[in-house]
Amino acid sequence: MAIESKMTRGPIGARPPSSTEGKKSSGWVWVIVLVLLAIGFGAWYFWGKGEGETSTPITSGEYQAVFLDNGQVYFGKLDESDDDFFTLTDVFYLQTGVSVTENANLALTKLGAEAHGPEDRMEINVEHVLFVEDMKSDSKVVQAIQAYKSK
Repeated sequence: MAIESKMTRGPIGARPPSSTEGKKSSGWVWVIVLVLLAIGFGAWYFWGKGEGETSTPITSGEYQAVFLDNGQVYFGKLDESDDDFFTLTDVFYLQTGVSVTENANLALTKLGAEAHGPEDRMEINVEHVLFVEDMKSDSKVVQAIQAYKSK
């Protein structure tokens, strides 16, 4: 028995491992794992956000209705070439105070006829866009735009 107990102690003069050394090394492992997880999550959030969303591309040359968070609706040809702003050209909007029914003629106003004389182009902050709809060629709005252009 005496020989057996000496064999399990290890070489003479060697200290048995203390319980704090094992805890220190496992603590560093957890810190490294947490840091790597934080970096991975940050990269996923920064580069991956929005990739899971499916969006239909805007049809070039067609008219779209752009609905903003302030209640305004603009009609025109939309280009989403920038990440922060959409560009709307050939811009029309409904006159305020005019009720629109299905049988009534639309009272559209062409951007540029206002007193301050804006260009027929809008840069719209994408953070204020609620949604965008492609308009059919036979919609009342597109027909009103074509009638305006044929004058």
